Amino acid sequence: QLTSCPWCGSEINPGRDIIVDREARRTLIFCSDKYGRCDFSKANAPQQGLPVLVVDEEIYRRPPSMLIATVDKFAMMAWRGPVRTLFGKARQECLRHGLLWPEAECTGNHPAKKSFPSVKVQEIKPIRPPDLIIQDEFHLISGPLGTMVGLYETAVDELSSWALDGQVVRPKIIASTATVRKAEEQMNNVFLRKVSIFPPHGLEAGDNFFSVQRSMADKPGRLYMGICSPGSSRPAVLIRVYVALLTAAQALFEHFGPMADPYMTVVGYFNSLRELGGMRRLAEDDVQTRSYRVQMGEVRRPGLSQRSVRNVDELTSRVSNKDIPKKLDRLEVKFKPKWSKGELRALDLVLATNMLSVGVDVNRLGLMVVNGQPKNTAEYIQATSRVGRFFPGLICTVLTWARPRDLSHYETFEHYHACFYKHVEAQSVTPFAPRALDRGLTGTLVSMLRLENEALNPNRGAQSLDNATRPEAMKSSKAISDRAWKVKDKTAKTLAEAMAADRIDRWIKEAIRPGRSLGYETKAKQGDLVALLKKPGALAWDELTVPMSMREVEPGVRLIMDAANLSSPPDWQAKVVQPSNNNGDES
Repeated sequence: QLTSCPWCGSEINPGRDIIVDREARRTLIFCSDKYGRCDFSKANAPQQGLPVLVVDEEIYRRPPSMLIATVDKFAMMAWRGPVRTLFGKARQECLRHGLLWPEAECTGNHPAKKSFPSVKVQEIKPIRPPDLIIQDEFHLISGPLGTMVGLYETAVDELSSWALDGQVVRPKIIASTATVRKAEEQMNNVFLRKVSIFPPHGLEAGDNFFSVQRSMADKPGRLYMGICSPGSSRPAVLIRVYVALLTAAQALFEHFGPMADPYMTVVGYFNSLRELGGMRRLAEDDVQTRSYRVQMGEVRRPGLSQRSVRNVDELTSRVSNKDIPKKLDRLEVKFKPKWSKGELRALDLVLATNMLSVGVDVNRLGLMVVNGQPKNTAEYIQATSRVGRFFPGLICTVLTWARPRDLSHYETFEHYHACFYKHVEAQSVTPFAPRALDRGLTGTLVSMLRLENEALNPNRGAQSLDNATRPEAMKSSKAISDRAWKVKDKTAKTLAEAMAADRIDRWIKEAIRPGRSLGYETKAKQGDLVALLKKPGALAWDELTVPMSMREVEPGVRLIMDAANLSSPPDWQAKVVQPSNNNGDES
């Protein structure tokens, strides 16, 4: 994921600057500075490189001081035993390879080899679990995703807590968001914490010491413009808006030079991939043609200049993960009057979905076209705030007259934008609802038992749970039921307690069945194992199904229409009602 050195900015070439040391089991990433001026080049740090880890197994063996991840990784806690080292659950260490866990391939004892001395396994003191958890874009932890995160947070909170002088020390949590409503309720449901808002409220609404409200005359912000053309189709309006903005920006660039660069790249925001796909085709055809021929007609168009729109790209979920950093870097490329042969050129038009509203910080962007009103106000604010950060920004919201919601927003456009933070919707998070427990309780329970207890950690350790009265089983069940009571009510506690006991009983029943070996999942080179956990798929979801993604709550359904085998039309015919005559009788 690193495309450049974070220390000096030199480009990192994966084939040249990334070396895999199989003996040390390290993936070393070096700065590409061939003159050795960077502290993390091969000349200055031949054994270390950049102090970053990007491979999961390496992160488990050498837990970093700061770990950056997505909440989607929570789902893998039940499937990956080595995750326990991230919570400080380790007793032994290999001086060559790092921390050990019960099923680690490394034993900690190695003879001397090449430049490595002989080493023996070392007993280590307990490691403190994470002390600080920072949740960015907290408004996204809502709905089905937030519900699953809130449930799995039970295991994360329990594994991250430790005792000091008889007191339980829990990690401090910082949740960051610019668009939230009912923050106290959402924080309680997800993290079971009380809320302290920062920056705190001051004596004046426009000055709380940490932030100051500035006048538009001192620091220009963003200007919102609503566009609605009754009687015209949505694609036709979008084509003309794109052409007008692209060619007007070209005229500004010819007159003012680099000062007009923020408006040379137009960002198109769409609410669905279907609409974006249709516009991509039009952008590569109609928009390009009209932009090039804008001054070739008989109609005089002042303020517009001929422009060759050649670089059209998209930022959506259809783009592979390895290509996203490259596309973001290309968005930073500024326009020039002339380009050299083979030089990386700036983008003319970028079409994006809600991926743009999360973590895309490109300072040079200043122009956006929004296709239709987004589903909620928080998404609208987050998406449009990606432009106009350092320069005055212009957002053109194209609203369709045939959609009642779009038309309503257009009719109240000025008032809505004058106070749209007031319209941010409250988020729904229900981690201990019955259907949420159906989908996520097994994963939460297995995560707590497997990562906390060494005997249950290996894949074959699933067979070790043979009694419901074992302390670890009772402790995990109590932790879940107590959290359900604090988050919701006593009814939720009773339900969570009963469902946890039911799953433990089912687990024990599978473990004590004679004539077979039980594991959490089937693995190569581990013999004939029967899997305890089931992966979501075509089979019905039951008590032992554990998702491998936080969004994997329902299996997908593929529908294929076979027109060749359609049955004959029905025998009945639609009744045709004639309009009534002047006497009120039907004819």
